[in-house]
Amino acid sequence: METIRDYNAANPLFPRFASSLMIGVAAVLGQALLVDLPHQGLDLIDSFFINALLGQFTHLGWAHLMLNLAGVALLAWGFSGLCSQGEWLVIQMASLVWTPLYLLVVEPIDWYCGLSGALHCQFVACLLLAFTRGPGNIRLNWPLWIMAVGLLMKLVMEWNIGQVTDELVGGPIAIQAHRGGAIGGLLLGIFIWKFSVARPVRQHV
Repeated sequence: METIRDYNAANPLFPRFASSLMIGVAAVLGQALLVDLPHQGLDLIDSFFINALLGQFTHLGWAHLMLNLAGVALLAWGFSGLCSQGEWLVIQMASLVWTPLYLLVVEPIDWYCGLSGALHCQFVACLLLAFTRGPGNIRLNWPLWIMAVGLLMKLVMEWNIGQVTDELVGGPIAIQAHRGGAIGGLLLGIFIWKFSVARPVRQHV
């Protein structure tokens, strides 16, 4: 059987999903090992930032975890191919750092757990990049517009309703993290877009 020498896949599958898989595994381990802590908030060290950073890998229950894992999987499946491996890794890592930083500085809360803030950040950043790297035709981009309008309506509803408790997830919804994540995703998406535009595109022949 003859093989092709020096063949490299244009967009390897595993590297694109490796970081999402690591986040998912960390969240499952956090739920299994720290099942009772998220309801009071982590108090491992005298630092809200560190506790909120680690608290993203804990959830209020398995239903809460499954919802966020579904979000992790959908984002990886739907958007990771839009970015380079480096860009995708930056988006995911930056979202995990941005959320606790926002909740510490801009909209302080007592405690936080879950990945929803980071997922909002990743979604908005990827959605912006999808607009900038798409065909540029409103008719062809209609799914992106539906997602953008849907997210905007969700954030407006959360802003007007205020703090609510969701019986499915088993606790209060951290809508501050959702807003912060969306803002961070917008800034991150603009930064990556401008950075990628500034760099010359190499043509491979």
